[in-house]
Amino acid sequence: MSDDVINNKEVTSNIDTQVKEEKEIIIDKDFMRTYKVHYGRNIKTLFSENYIYNIHPRGFYLIDLSKTIDRLKIAAAFLARFSPEEVIIHTSREYGTKAMEMMGKILGFKAITGRFLPGTLTNYILDLHKEASVLLVLDHTFDQQAVEEAVKAKIPIVSFVDTNSNGEFIDLAIPGNNKGRGSIAALIWTLTVLILRETGAISEDEVIELTIEDFMVRPEDVE
Repeated sequence: MSDDVINNKEVTSNIDTQVKEEKEIIIDKDFMRTYKVHYGRNIKTLFSENYIYNIHPRGFYLIDLSKTIDRLKIAAAFLARFSPEEVIIHTSREYGTKAMEMMGKILGFKAITGRFLPGTLTNYILDLHKEASVLLVLDHTFDQQAVEEAVKAKIPIVSFVDTNSNGEFIDLAIPGNNKGRGSIAALIWTLTVLILRETGAISEDEVIELTIEDFMVRPEDVE
């Protein structure tokens, strides 16, 4: 593991992410349920069947949060293997913008929000070109430009997936509601905390001072 990964401690201290002591937060199914991370769509695919445990009376599928937490931990261990500058995180979904930007600031990852310009990963002669060893996206079906370029560049792809996902091109899938603003904030906040624990920036029972709400886009800020 690169020294740059361990130096995430320095990155976090720069943006006031001291350990939260006054209120214990346990990352478990009850915590995830609070932010409706288990709420899927009214469509399921063959790919998503393994992540679904029931159907809500209103007709949408419910995601097994034990599997969500397991995959978050696996993703954290995987992403922590890379130096921060090797990781690109992206969403073109407005509700994910703030969360991805906060994650980028805390971990030192390269955050690209909004439109993913063609050639970012594949055209070496462009000024906008970025080197990367791994890509994390909020929704591989929505963030298609980034996914297609990562495939061409032979870069592994980590993506959050909902019940309507087909899992195409994804190397590591994290099941969860990747459409609701509360759920998005909770998922990315949790993944950020777990990566910090993996790198040793915080201990196994600590979280960061920044709250879920600090990762959450306000409805009035979305066009």
